Amino acid sequence: MPIALPPLEGVGGRLNSFSAVFPGFEKDESKCIHLVNQQFNLQSHTVTPTAEDFVNDFDKLLYHQEEPFQSSSIYAQYKVYELAKQQGVTVLLDGQGADEILGGYTKYYHWYWQQLVSSFQFKKLSKEIKAAIANGNRIDWSFKNYAAAFLPSTAAKKLQQQLIYSVQQNSFLTKDFIEANFDKYTFEKPVIKSLNDILYYNTFQNGLEDLLRYADRNSMAHSREVRLPFLSHELVEYIFKFSADYKIQNGFTKHLLRLAMHSFLPKEIVWRKDKVGFEPPQQQWMQHKHIQEQIVESKKKLVAKGIIEKQSLNLSVQTKAAHDANNIDWWILCAGSMV
Repeated sequence: MPIALPPLEGVGGRLNSFSAVFPGFEKDESKCIHLVNQQFNLQSHTVTPTAEDFVNDFDKLLYHQEEPFQSSSIYAQYKVYELAKQQGVTVLLDGQGADEILGGYTKYYHWYWQQLVSSFQFKKLSKEIKAAIANGNRIDWSFKNYAAAFLPSTAAKKLQQQLIYSVQQNSFLTKDFIEANFDKYTFEKPVIKSLNDILYYNTFQNGLEDLLRYADRNSMAHSREVRLPFLSHELVEYIFKFSADYKIQNGFTKHLLRLAMHSFLPKEIVWRKDKVGFEPPQQQWMQHKHIQEQIVESKKKLVAKGIIEKQSLNLSVQTKAAHDANNIDWWILCAGSMV
């Protein structure tokens, strides 16, 4: 939910907020948005993108992004910036980068726990695992993580080999396409010895730059300027000086930020236990007749170009949520529409 500074002629200096909401969707955050708007007396503006809207705007979105994008979340963001334009607000503040520098994603738990293992803090490890579970998190954690904690270079090499093998043996892409485009040196798995290592990697090398690119293209599509306070280089440098237990503590991610905001934000926001990405109801959208038809047409194009195997034409469309793994039909929709 970006927050916008009012224009100079704004009424009484009241701030604006812009949000995408999806009533009835299990991951809709309208309640949290309302709490923040109420706390700070913000002028709230919301947009509710639909499958029909997505169908109508899809070509424009592809034009501005210029490459396939990972999920329909990009479209929801596009509509938020469009909303800001409609309200005459040019400059917005956005929270991009907070998860990467402060350990906000649940995937970071096991990196922190591996750090505790390698430093022989087993009592603390047990406490943190129990706290994370109590907060409703289910993390894939096994003996392999203990091995990775003590052999990080070996673990990185093994993960990289597995990734390369999975691409080379991919049954979905054609062998000719893989052979012509595959470069194993682009499949990097970093050596991770601490939580800060993976945060640094996701902030500076692999992860955040994709999100920033999507946002830059979306904001420029509507001639809006987005500023990112969490990515002030002084703040980022400062936060990376903190040890891991400031970032994950008592089963809570972004613990340092939660403490800093405890007196300013509603407690329901500060101590939320669920992690929700910026997510529209993509799975429902993909059931839209026109989108299903476009996925089939995209398959035909990609087969004709020798990119995917012909047998994919016999497979029914698999509708998945925005952040599900192996979201192949979404990739087909985007890639096939651009060839």
